[in-house]
This record gives sequence, C-alpha cells and structure tokens, in this order.
Amino acid sequence: MTDSYVTLDRRGDTAVVTIDNPPVNALHPDVADAIAAAAQKVEDDTSFRSMILTGRGRCFVAGGDIRYFTSIDRAGAARMALRVQAMQERLFSLRVPVIAVLNGHALGGGCELMLSCDIVIASSAATIGMTEVSLGLIPGAGGTQMLFTALPAGTAKRMLFTGDRISGTEAHELGLVDAVHEPEAVLDEALAVCDRINQAGPLAVEAAKRSANHRLRHSLDEGHRREVEIFSALFDTDDHREGITAFIDRRTPQYRRQ
Repeated sequence: MTDSYVTLDRRGDTAVVTIDNPPVNALHPDVADAIAAAAQKVEDDTSFRSMILTGRGRCFVAGGDIRYFTSIDRAGAARMALRVQAMQERLFSLRVPVIAVLNGHALGGGCELMLSCDIVIASSAATIGMTEVSLGLIPGAGGTQMLFTALPAGTAKRMLFTGDRISGTEAHELGLVDAVHEPEAVLDEALAVCDRINQAGPLAVEAAKRSANHRLRHSLDEGHRREVEIFSALFDTDDHREGITAFIDRRTPQYRRQ
C-alpha cells in the first residue's frame, strides 16, 4: 500500500508503516487519516502479526502542522484534535502489537503518537518532547493524559510545563521509551522484537494486548476479572491446543490463528 502520506510494506508477518510527509512529517489531520487507514489494513489482514510505525527522513513526527494551525479557529482545532485522537485510538486498540520506531525527532504530536503505540524503540539521535507550550498551546490529542501512564506525575508535568526536549537516552532512563539503538540499527532491532512476537501464538498475543490495555483504563479489580475472561476463552482455540501439544512433544508449534 502506498498513499500520499504513508507507505505500508510487508516484512514477513510484520507490517512496516512509514510516515512520509516531508520535510518533518508534520501531523496534518490528513496524515492522521492515512495512518488510520494503514492500521485498518493491518487489522483486516490477519496474516499480519505485528506492526511497526516509523518515519522517513530525520523526523518521526516533529509535531502538528503549524501552517494548518493558522487556517483554523476554535471549532476547527477541536475537529482536528478529534481526528488525530481517533487515529491514535485505532493504534491503541489494534488487533496486533504496534512498535513505534523513532527514526528521529518525536515532538508535540509526534510524542503523543508515540504514546499511543505499545512499545517504543528510539534512535540515539532522536529528541522527544511535549513542546506545545512554546506555541501557546497544550497537547490536544491526549498528551496531557497519556504522559501520566508513562512517567511519574512530577516528571510528566515538568515536560508539559516547560516544553523541554530530551534525548532518546534520557527518555530511556525515564522509562518513556523501551530501548535506544544507533540510528542505522533501530529498525532492525524493532524487526527482531517483531520476529519474537510473530513466533508466539497469534491469538494469545492479541488477547494479551486486549487484557493489558483494559488494565490501563480500568481498576485493578476490573482488570483481574477481564483477564480471567480472556484467559479462559483461549482454551476453546486450536492455537492453545497446538501450543500445549508442541510443548509436550518438544517441537516448534505451528500456529494457524484458530
């Protein structure tokens, strides 16, 4: 799949979605719609078991489209934010795990987009920040909410209130990203993680994502109840029976997502 703003390439069982909106991959709402459309293709094609979201060039996403900001009013700003939020919800709830590969800078809307993914692997050359206050704004696509699931409250507020940019290494130390690698290696490292995901039971991975995401939005007690429902339902699947049989037979399981 190729669109004016994104490309979707297959790497084995992994979909690699690349944002391509030069010069800095600014997150215009049409770009958000293109990302959502690519994610929907991954959702519908059950041969995909994982997805990578990355950018072309020196930026992952350097923020919202500032020129577009000059053309909208309050109502337009709300519509724009809702379109971006809808795309990010598509990634958050996608059937398969989504790995954000920060090939470069993830600022403002790029940081929000990163937070909507399941795993974040960053280039050592990347900088990350919630920079909206420098424009007299705040994040509008969930940044003031999602940042608190990733960082202690004081650290999250410092980033929001100052607009400071931090390096990929510092973001890793804070727990904001999951790994940092040299720029030339970052995509291959993400593909290696995807390979391990792709070797696991596909229905189990999908179930693990649903259960984990449920916990992010509900209480611990509710999360425990939902986990039991999802866990027990897997006992009706051929994937579960194949995984158990392969373990007993000491062979590699041959999953068919059934």
